[in-house]
Amino acid sequence: MKHHVKTLFIVVVSILGTLVYVEATKKKNNSPWSNGFGCSTEAITDMYADYINEWKMLIGKSFDSAEMQVFGDKPAPDIVGPDPDPDKCICGGSGWIQQGDGHKTKCPYHGKGMGTLLKDNGLKIQKH
Repeated sequence: MKHHVKTLFIVVVSILGTLVYVEATKKKNNSPWSNGFGCSTEAITDMYADYINEWKMLIGKSFDSAEMQVFGDKPAPDIVGPDPDPDKCICGGSGWIQQGDGHKTKCPYHGKGMGTLLKDNGLKIQKH
């Protein structure tokens, strides 16, 4: 019987100790994901900010170098989209842009009534 009392005492003390620890860590930080130890996400971001910027710069240089080796010159982007100049615009000045699936949408610069809409929002666009 004495052995069971000792075991029960140890179990109760262990449970109470665990509960005290859990309550103490809850008061340190209200986040359900934090156990009260370690760094915040912002601290980690700040710690590696210089490394990340350096890595971005090195990656950019690597891509530029690879383009020069493969293409011989830095290629001009082939992205064509809406442009205020009808000669440069994807609609070609017609006011309609044909999408990849075949349907057409009004050009935001040259579509009928769209120039007025853009002008009303502060952009200087010639009306069509």
